Order: sequence, then C-alpha cells, then structure tokens
Amino acid sequence: MHATIYGRGQMVIPAQARKEAGLLTGDVVSVRPDGDGRIVLIRLEQPKIPKPVKAKIIHRKGKHPVGDIRRPITREEIKKALADFP
Repeated sequence: MHATIYGRGQMVIPAQARKEAGLLTGDVVSVRPDGDGRIVLIRLEQPKIPKPVKAKIIHRKGKHPVGDIRRPITREEIKKALADFP
C-alpha cells in the first residue's frame, strides 16, 4: 500500500490499512517518528459518546400508541428504564 504526502503535509491512509488497524472516522491518533523515515500511528483510547436515540411514537388506529427506537430493546434496558418509575 502507498500514500502520497500533499502540499500541506497531509496524506490519506489507504482504506485497507485503516481497516486492518481498526481505525474509524473520528479516532484520534498519536503520531510518533520512529527514525529512518518511519512514522508510527497509535490510536488513543477515548470514551466514545453514544449518539442519542431518536424515539418516535407510532399512533395505531384503535390501539394504544407505542414507542419505536428503530432497534430491538433488551430486557436489561427495559428493567433499567422501569426502575426510574415509582
């Protein structure tokens, strides 16, 4: 795999290299020179903030409305949500 360094010192890491290294969009990496033209990138472990879930209410004719978060809900999530109620 090859990459080219552009005018402002920027380069694109090839997709296959990112995939093999487990680097994702938004990851922060430490850049360390390793001598003889080598640079080592080390992904810094930072807590990932989960994206807020957008829930919607579905109104069904002749039935009670239900909430939908577009994914299955686990029993643990239900128990945790119900624990907030008296």
